[in-house]
Amino acid sequence: MYGLYSHPNSTYSKRVHIYLKYRNVEYETIHVALDKLENRKKPFLQINPYGKVPVLKDGDFLLSESSAIIRYLEDKHHFPEPLFPTDIQIRAKLNQMINQCESEFCFPGSIIYFSKKFIAEEKWDKNRMKESSKRIGRHLEVLEDILFKQTYLLSNQFGLLEILYAPFAEHYAIMETTVPKSVEDWIHRVLQEPCVKAVLSP
Repeated sequence: MYGLYSHPNSTYSKRVHIYLKYRNVEYETIHVALDKLENRKKPFLQINPYGKVPVLKDGDFLLSESSAIIRYLEDKHHFPEPLFPTDIQIRAKLNQMINQCESEFCFPGSIIYFSKKFIAEEKWDKNRMKESSKRIGRHLEVLEDILFKQTYLLSNQFGLLEILYAPFAEHYAIMETTVPKSVEDWIHRVLQEPCVKAVLSP
């Protein structure tokens, strides 16, 4: 059975939990107490020297980074409807959109979320937060062009991109940017998916 080192407040861990539930893959959760800095202590640093969750344990094999974990499990299991298309151009487009998801939404979103969740307001880097909100706003305009025409981001069905966005999109209301109606509707659809609700709203 797989083991997943994670913490319930880790958005990146939630991605993998959503994926595993989406694929009905059996696994056990191995709690890492980030609030007690367990991730910075030697036992966990031997598992991931970067001190981050999630980490997948498959026997003696350890793998970190949420998107890498999902790619590994997709390659290993050969599911009938793979999340990574076989068509080389569609697959390339998906990889492009994954990178844009990370750099233009999740990373700037994490800056805002972490500040509002864990840092006293008087210590906020407001200029950095403002710039992050602008980046998110520009990205949502790009998504609007896609979602105005279709229900989901790729192949017009719930898939990998929705799994990657979900734990971050859950907090869209605090991003201090305008959310286009088509994007907001998409977020609500994603959050209602059973595998997403099972993780984000247990």
